[in-house]
Amino acid sequence: MKIKMSHFLVLGLLSALGFESQARCTLVTSINASDSYATALNFGKINLTSVYLQPVGSILGNIVVPSSNYNYGTVQDNSIIWQCDEADLPNIYFLAATNGDEPFGGHVETGLIDHLPDVYATWWQYIGLKQSISGIPLSRYWKKIPITNYEKKNGKINIRLVDIPPLEATLYRISQLPSFSRGSFCHLSMIVSGSYSSGKLPNGSNNSCNQPSAYLQLTGNSSVSFGYSARDKEGQDSNTSFSFWPYYGIPYGLNKSNTTLSNIPTCVARNATPLINFPPISQDEIKNGAIRSAILEVEVECNDAMISGTAAGQTAIGFQPSAGAYTAASTLGLLTTQGGVKYLLSDQYGTDPDIATGVGIKLFNAASNKEMNFLNQFALAGGGEDAGWYPVLQGTPYLIGSNASGHKSYMQHYRAELKAIPNTTISAGKVKSTATVLVKIQ
Repeated sequence: MKIKMSHFLVLGLLSALGFESQARCTLVTSINASDSYATALNFGKINLTSVYLQPVGSILGNIVVPSSNYNYGTVQDNSIIWQCDEADLPNIYFLAATNGDEPFGGHVETGLIDHLPDVYATWWQYIGLKQSISGIPLSRYWKKIPITNYEKKNGKINIRLVDIPPLEATLYRISQLPSFSRGSFCHLSMIVSGSYSSGKLPNGSNNSCNQPSAYLQLTGNSSVSFGYSARDKEGQDSNTSFSFWPYYGIPYGLNKSNTTLSNIPTCVARNATPLINFPPISQDEIKNGAIRSAILEVEVECNDAMISGTAAGQTAIGFQPSAGAYTAASTLGLLTTQGGVKYLLSDQYGTDPDIATGVGIKLFNAASNKEMNFLNQFALAGGGEDAGWYPVLQGTPYLIGSNASGHKSYMQHYRAELKAIPNTTISAGKVKSTATVLVKIQ
């Protein structure tokens, strides 16, 4: 009888131990980090022209990529990717790194010689990529990314696709080609134009490179149990440490993007009026149709072979609203069919009670009096005037000379008007708006 009792006690103990050893972090929805499922880093059209107009360190493109852009299987924005015990929240975190085992995906930090840390070689000659998540720049070595968004439910936390923080990506002109000793999954000759799916090699032939640029996974301290062991550790080199791959991480890459490089003569914006101050206007005045106006100057310098226009391969100018101004304009229905913005609103429109509502800024070419839209959300090339792009030399800009042979500088004048937005409620307050001047090949 004692033996039997002991036997049952042992069984009960084993059962309890088995229950306690169950994983507290599990993968709920299948994900895949294989090359073909990379979340696209879509910069659209980028252009690399002379070092005079685009010196080393010039930014060729900057984007923010939401995790909701990831596309695999049945994964949706609100799909629960990972589920963990709520008590384990302080001890779990994401890990992120570049694609360290690919020379053109995050193996070679080519930007260092140009004082551009965390800028890694791409498959395009003389173009480097910097990637950050939650303000933390990615490198070959796995770095912690804090978990700040999640859903609490029944003592668990659900980490959904939308809870993964966005990735910021920036392309730079760099001075050096990468040097490396390992092999590549891409053609060893780097491309001079085109895209990762169809890039032009120096000999004129085309090739492709299906390699991602970064990865993200979930892991935690040793105190946290996981339903899978395929995880990497903070500080490990992604050149050799990629235990998560392919079923326990999310990839990002230029390999699945629409980014296309050209080498076309163009212009750059050299200077612009940094601050415009409108004279004060009362609420009654603006309700009755009064406006306040100010002149904005933009200096551009152009290669003599540049073609001004909005067709493919031509050079256009546009004014990109801040993220807050764009979001507010979208909420008020002030977008064109191509995503251009009809009125520039305050950066904190609708979120700061001190900011005036029902008023915005319209833009005009001062010479032609042509009304202009502001740019689409990501300032992607194409779409013409409806998207906020206008020929860079539209109107009658003043020729002001140049310091370099084969180039000319011009001064463009634009008129900004502060006025009432039709069919909106006007309230008194401040107007604080930000827009960035962009000159870009279409």
